[in-house]
Amino acid sequence: MMQGKKIAALVMIGAATAGMTTSVFAADSTFDMRRRVVNMLGVIATSRLDENVTREEFARMLVRASEYRSMAQTTSNVSVFADVPSNGEYAASIRLVADNDWMSAYLGGNFKPQEPVAMRDAIRAALGLLGYTNADFSGNLREARRAKFSSLALDSNISRGDDEVLTYRDCINLFYNIMKADRKDGSQYGSRVFELSYNADGEVNLSSILDNSLKGPKIIENRNLKDVIPFSLKNATLFLDGETALEGDINDAGAVGAVVYYHEATKMVFAYSDSKSNESSRGASVGRIHAIYYDASDPFTATEVELNTDRHGNANGYDSFKLSGTELQYLFSVYGDFEVGDEVAIVWERSGNEDNATYTVVDVVGNY
Repeated sequence: MMQGKKIAALVMIGAATAGMTTSVFAADSTFDMRRRVVNMLGVIATSRLDENVTREEFARMLVRASEYRSMAQTTSNVSVFADVPSNGEYAASIRLVADNDWMSAYLGGNFKPQEPVAMRDAIRAALGLLGYTNADFSGNLREARRAKFSSLALDSNISRGDDEVLTYRDCINLFYNIMKADRKDGSQYGSRVFELSYNADGEVNLSSILDNSLKGPKIIENRNLKDVIPFSLKNATLFLDGETALEGDINDAGAVGAVVYYHEATKMVFAYSDSKSNESSRGASVGRIHAIYYDASDPFTATEVELNTDRHGNANGYDSFKLSGTELQYLFSVYGDFEVGDEVAIVWERSGNEDNATYTVVDVVGNY
């Protein structure tokens, strides 16, 4: 059985997403798309869309959506407010939002963590995330903040008065809007904080989130998908060679070797196999390295690798895969991790027609 040895160049993420059907990454700003983005970023994951959000829950959302997100699950030993236990689930998040002046206490020094969060609090917090402070507003602070909030389109798909409370649905829309908004310094928030990219119509490109958070590759060879995925597949969304699939389809592909990536937050699994489908521009081949070829002018730069598979039906049983990119070329060089005789699984990208196709390596995983 083959085990993961090395994840190669992270350009491989393109291989895990680009071969999917266009309906998966639709660019229109539907609520379902907004919800998926916020979920994949780890900010909000819930099915209770129309329930009110408490102040402590909103505090944690803010931290998860910020540059402090790695601290959202840490334990706080400091009691900032009398009604927030220092060892409570939300204590660290509440301390962070208070320290950054994104949310404030009530008179008497209480945070009132379990009360619903009001729109006025969300306006102040959203602008705080974007870098604005009280010094940026004059006159009636509440009115000035509301005007800026609207001018930044942070209220898109949210119809709430200042004193109305927010639901999870409202918060999903709010945090999605934040990802699209410009910070005070002019940079786009999602691009700056989460390295997001955007479609031509300005909506968040879902594949840019997967680029940063996919796990893998994992090899399925003579075992089942559930053996390599760390979450239940009951409600997972599965893809095989860019098309929606069933668990059994991926297990069947794994009988001769398949490669999988997965996204834990959304329970999405992307599997690639030795597909001969004309529709699939991404796939994976498993075999033993037969030969490695080098640049004629640079004997240390690997340019092509051959596997002893029958992927293309070659008479000699060896299949050729082009190597491009510094990291992949290094992995197959005399200094790298792979050499002739090693068992590997290669994730490839195909170009050209079936009779004259070129296969280029985008990721590789090998045995110990």
